[in-house]
Amino acid sequence: MTTLTRLETLSTADRFNDEVWNRVRGFVGSDILEVGMGIGIFTEKLLTRGKVFGVEIVPEFVAEARRRLGARPGLEYLVADIGGAVLPDSLRGRAFDTIVCMNVLEHIEDDRGTLNRFLSLLKPGGRLVLVVPAHQWLFNPLDSHDGHFRRYERAELNEKLKTAGFSVVHESRFNLFGIVGWFLNGTILRRKDLPSGQMGLFNKVAPLLFWLERLVGPPVGLSLLAVGAKP
Repeated sequence: MTTLTRLETLSTADRFNDEVWNRVRGFVGSDILEVGMGIGIFTEKLLTRGKVFGVEIVPEFVAEARRRLGARPGLEYLVADIGGAVLPDSLRGRAFDTIVCMNVLEHIEDDRGTLNRFLSLLKPGGRLVLVVPAHQWLFNPLDSHDGHFRRYERAELNEKLKTAGFSVVHESRFNLFGIVGWFLNGTILRRKDLPSGQMGLFNKVAPLLFWLERLVGPPVGLSLLAVGAKP
């Protein structure tokens, strides 16, 4: 399964994506830099909050995002590597009130340097909204095949955010039940891709599972949400 195919499959998981959006939307402002926009799965949701500058390293993904979203007022696209050592020219001198980076930081080898660049791109008081895969003990072929350098522990991510100059204003875990599928498919069965049928089933029951998750307040989760504020 290609990365584009995986993103297209994820784009059909509307109930799951709505649940993720419900967790991050309260931290999102109106002038947004979306890092790693992919094919625009969350871009349309971000546009309900304000202007979006979407950055993506893969030209094929940006082309698909353009096909899906078209020319929207307040939406800009940029093909660039924001994880590189040099800030793209189109971002020099820009400042945003929110940077949204969902399931991207784990793909960047120099995550510390990238967090430093994120801080420079925020207005004072601006927020970085991060969603990353949680728990290094869950790292398996699903991660390595998708180009992940790491999964994150809470303490590690907090330390990296604070070292970059952020104050951590929120941290939570979610997708407790997703751990079962990730561990079964990747760690036990050594698969490199999640079966699309499983994702479809998970999407159908996602509202119930996330409702149960909110009741128990999970001590662990497949994903970690962290929000850092620029002083």
